[in-house]
Amino acid sequence: MKSLKPLYEFCGLLSGVFMMLICALVVAQICARLLGTMVPSSDELAGYAMASSGFLGLPYALHRGAHIRVSLLFKALSERGQQRLEIAGTLVGLAIAAYLAWFSMLFVYESYLFGEVSSGLLPIPMWIPQVPMVLGTAVLVVAMLDRLICFVMARSFEVADAQPALSE
Repeated sequence: MKSLKPLYEFCGLLSGVFMMLICALVVAQICARLLGTMVPSSDELAGYAMASSGFLGLPYALHRGAHIRVSLLFKALSERGQQRLEIAGTLVGLAIAAYLAWFSMLFVYESYLFGEVSSGLLPIPMWIPQVPMVLGTAVLVVAMLDRLICFVMARSFEVADAQPALSE
């Protein structure tokens, strides 16, 4: 659905922002070490940013066709067989994404209920860096469902201007 494209792009943008945050934290830590000091919890924050970038990038990568796929079997099938394989693969992906989204939501809720905080120098409530995991997987579920609907209706899900993903 075209109306969901901005959501996927927003997730990609947030993923990029977290990547830039990792870069800024690394540069800040390097500069601080040169000055004989340190940036408190920079390693921990960079780890949170990396996880956030990865999870928020999932729906964007799916929409851009950037996930790696093995297309050897795919090329040997007829067009109808290819569509069935796409639908089957998307159903499996949807089930995995839904499972991951559900249990990551429960995980974050548990962290919130128990008042978990990070063990670093900065006591960060753990549910805060865990929220992007829930958002990324929840939007991935939406994207998988959108992809499934597109294939059932014989429409393309991936954006037309995207570079083809690596395949073997």
